[in-house]
Amino acid sequence: MRIKHYIPAAVPALVLCLSANAAVELVSPVDGAEVALLPEAQKKIMSLATYGERLAALRADGEKPHDERYYGRGRSEKWRTSVPLRLTWRTTDGEGAPWRILLGTSPDLADAAEIWLNPGEASKMATTKDSSTSEKVEGNVHIYTHTMPRANLELGRKYYWKVWSDVKCPVYSHGSTLKGPCSCGKGRAATASAVGVFVTEGQPPRWIKVEGTVGNIRDLGGWKTLDGRSVKQGMIFRGQGLNENSVSGDKPGRNRMTVEDVNYLKNVLGIKTDLDLRTDREVSTMRESPLGAGVKFIQNASPAYKGLFVKGGFNDQLCSESMKITAKNFRVFCDRANYPVYFHCIGGADRTGSLAYILSGILGVPKHALEVDWEATFYPLLPELESGYTGKDYWRREQYFDEGFSKYGDADTPWNKRIELYLLDCGVTKEEIARFRSIMLD
Repeated sequence: MRIKHYIPAAVPALVLCLSANAAVELVSPVDGAEVALLPEAQKKIMSLATYGERLAALRADGEKPHDERYYGRGRSEKWRTSVPLRLTWRTTDGEGAPWRILLGTSPDLADAAEIWLNPGEASKMATTKDSSTSEKVEGNVHIYTHTMPRANLELGRKYYWKVWSDVKCPVYSHGSTLKGPCSCGKGRAATASAVGVFVTEGQPPRWIKVEGTVGNIRDLGGWKTLDGRSVKQGMIFRGQGLNENSVSGDKPGRNRMTVEDVNYLKNVLGIKTDLDLRTDREVSTMRESPLGAGVKFIQNASPAYKGLFVKGGFNDQLCSESMKITAKNFRVFCDRANYPVYFHCIGGADRTGSLAYILSGILGVPKHALEVDWEATFYPLLPELESGYTGKDYWRREQYFDEGFSKYGDADTPWNKRIELYLLDCGVTKEEIARFRSIMLD
């Protein structure tokens, strides 16, 4: 089922319709339980101190996703994804579908999203690519579990939820809620559970999953900085291109998003700016974001890795004066009016990963976190890529960050300060860096 951003104005009125004897009881997660968002495999790999240890652990894992490569399109459920949210409740007096779940961050559920489960879905144990609902019967108790792979919850956040059994009167049209005694005598009033509360685990990254083929989406927020602050969530998102690269060069590539994806990115995540790092050839005639004219579209053909440190052209002159381009990209994030921002290249890996490394680094995210966040795009394929499927030493791209930023400062200069010195060398001002930090740090 879809999760829609919704403020349920009708909820107070429905409270008057509860059956005195019926019961819908929440099972889990409740009572402030912590809900994990990252799969254990990701947490294990990211906890290892060195690249060598992480590489060895991935080799030992031995996973071989199907045609995945670094774009993240494989079938693995351990990488570039979050743990599905599972909501479980039980009924004791014959309550049943259609179910209505409210899920939000406000105790009174005033900001709640609304999830509808259609009549009969639970009894059929229906499963879709978006969600599934299962039913288990123990005597007169029915236990339901609704699983949502695309809940996209924030890290370290308290959430509230409740469930309604919105049984309908047969003589009413589908979708009308019974608000009193049914005239035909065959219906019953809606029944609601109490409000449950849980807290999400705070381990980044926060992955975002959509319906279409845009993958590798994550929130830059949630990381702790060296001075004990937190990078704000819901402000900057990185990912793959929202449409394919141009094939012919004379028109843009096809859209990768569904209608629901566009609605989610624009109206739930609230994206206001689409920063496209691709070349003119890749975007062709694009002058507008695939998200629509209401979203600011900025296209800067951008460098990656070694190209970040070249003051002239790079990669056969795909872009000139690459350090000036880095400064130009950085300034997009210095304007509060541009937020939330979604930035990307085509795969959300190289150019996107390079800019993400700089943005997180200047905010004070520790070097280990910068490394594992960059690598997360390529899990679990680092062993295969490291072996050089496209050439010897092709994939150890982090070495370019190490080599490039090491040129700034001296042996005693902290890593994040080196990144700051690099940005200043690109032409960014101290005032702009301070402005970015003021926007992004709690």
